[in-house]
Amino acid sequence: MRRAGPVIAGFLLLCTAAAGEARASTSRELFEAGNSAYEQGRYQEAAAAYEKVLVYGAFDPRVLYNLANAYFKMGRLGAAILHYERALRLDPSDGDVRDNLEYARGLIRDIVTEAEIPYPVKVVKEFLDRLSTTLVTVLFLIVYFTAGGLVGALPLSMAYATRRALGYGAAAAALAVVVMGLALGHKIEQTTAARAIVMEDRVDVLSGPAADNTVLFTVHEGARLEVRNRRDGWYQVSLPNAMSGWVPSAAVEKV
Repeated sequence: MRRAGPVIAGFLLLCTAAAGEARASTSRELFEAGNSAYEQGRYQEAAAAYEKVLVYGAFDPRVLYNLANAYFKMGRLGAAILHYERALRLDPSDGDVRDNLEYARGLIRDIVTEAEIPYPVKVVKEFLDRLSTTLVTVLFLIVYFTAGGLVGALPLSMAYATRRALGYGAAAAALAVVVMGLALGHKIEQTTAARAIVMEDRVDVLSGPAADNTVLFTVHEGARLEVRNRRDGWYQVSLPNAMSGWVPSAAVEKV
């Protein structure tokens, strides 16, 4: 559980400043009330307090993290995973959120194996997952221009040994550009992709956006789906293994 340090306290005040000092104070008090209720094991009361903070517009990762913990304690796995996902999207570097999310994911019934990522890209991806998209983009540009600079510094008049060393460096930098580029593409896709979490105990995935269509497979609470399309109260979704179909939009909630 996270408390309201100076940063979050200031944020809670600023996010409601337009509504006046009284309302701003209320949002902070709600957060502290939620923390107090959580410590005393009143998880439903804590979750209600954190939800009200979010209504005020305080989408701080620490509020979402505490809310996810409260839902997890209540046994609401779908709601817990949803808010861990939202917190991690706001702060990819938060190891506690990432660890709790991975633990919660390990408890769901639908364990889907994702496509294997090549080893060099996988290592870079795991590192970059903890960074913001902006910082990853900056790192990619640094590597890209470094590689270009090394290639441009290879005049034929240069001594053979020096030219050879720079050549190896340029080749390594070029490989790094490729790996970083693939990882950056995956990072952008991960950040911008529309995802939804299954909120009901079980949901049938159908062949079309209507209840009388064929059931293709079933997903359960906490499963993460990629949202591909929407039509009249239905989402077209897919799993990492490429299985896809339609689910009622009321049965899931977007991250």
